[in-house]
Amino acid sequence: MIDLIRNMYISANAWTGNIQNEMDARYVEQSSLTNLFTENKFWGWAGLLSIFIALAAIFYFQFQVWEQEDQEENKGNSSKQKEFIEFLEKTSNQSKK
Repeated sequence: MIDLIRNMYISANAWTGNIQNEMDARYVEQSSLTNLFTENKFWGWAGLLSIFIALAAIFYFQFQVWEQEDQEENKGNSSKQKEFIEFLEKTSNQSKK
């Protein structure tokens, strides 16, 4: 009985393995991105380069805007300094009256 079960297991395992091998042999990759780099190498790398340049430009100009805002903010007195100056002016005007 054990030999019968063992033979059935071995034959079933061989049959399922055979189906898996047939499936693997018929599978063909259908990826546009893969084809872009294997068949059209120039356009694939040109596309990647353009994406990199676009991202670099976005970051560069965003950092420029942030720097300009920081310089404008630090150019004059800060808001707390302005409040303190207004407070001093009000108190000096009150003391003169």
